[in-house]
Amino acid sequence: MSVRQTRMDSYQEFAKAARLSVSQIQDAANSVGAYSQSIGEDERRGAIPSLQDLLAQLDPMGDAAIRVRLAGPKVVAEEAHAVLEKCGKALGDLESYVGLVQSSPLMSVDSDDLVIMTEGPLIRYREVAASVGAVSNAIATFLDVARDHLDDWNGGPA
Repeated sequence: MSVRQTRMDSYQEFAKAARLSVSQIQDAANSVGAYSQSIGEDERRGAIPSLQDLLAQLDPMGDAAIRVRLAGPKVVAEEAHAVLEKCGKALGDLESYVGLVQSSPLMSVDSDDLVIMTEGPLIRYREVAASVGAVSNAIATFLDVARDHLDDWNGGPA
């Protein structure tokens, strides 16, 4: 197998795993959002997902990132690292959002009329959605850089 093919396979595997991870985070955020919006109704919609299950499903993305680092130029690996960092931020925001929803059983935390005093940043659904969007943008940047450096080796032609 050629270097080019090895790199292409590892880049595609990482992008696929990252997109799946983004989708899972978005699905979890949607479930928490539906649960939050249904507070006060007779029947709750959605559920609060288990973050441990979500974390376990993200392992393939980490494995694929290692393959990206082994396969090619450092600049591509750095973009994969940026995707991992943004995905970690999105997970952290989701965790904060889940904690906020769990701590407010009587009122939806996504209401603009609700005033919550907090020491740190207040993470609601829109912040989680913004983090997910940042991960999607990072994946697009990763793919652009990977495409540009497919034949490079340490900054020079292969």
